[in-house]
Amino acid sequence: MAASLDGFIARKDGRVDWLETSDEFAGEDTLDPGFVETFLKTIDCYVMGSRTYETALSFEAEGLGWSYGDKPTFVLTSRREPGIRSSSTQAILRTL
Repeated sequence: MAASLDGFIARKDGRVDWLETSDEFAGEDTLDPGFVETFLKTIDCYVMGSRTYETALSFEAEGLGWSYGDKPTFVLTSRREPGIRSSSTQAILRTL
């Protein structure tokens, strides 16, 4: 789960540029791909808001791929239904 102190993962202007980081850290430490793969296998489904979903779609359109594989993805929105990518994605449209 990702959220900032104000409860959002995007900056006020909607950017999520902090997601675009390398796997290299201070002191020449790196993120072990095996650790990431093992961790991702523990996730059963993804739940996200429509703006996060639209951002993920834009990453895919830029050639960065679809980060969520074929795991079920639920998009929570009170706006119009977002463009659905595949049968593993379901939009849940509700007025809160």
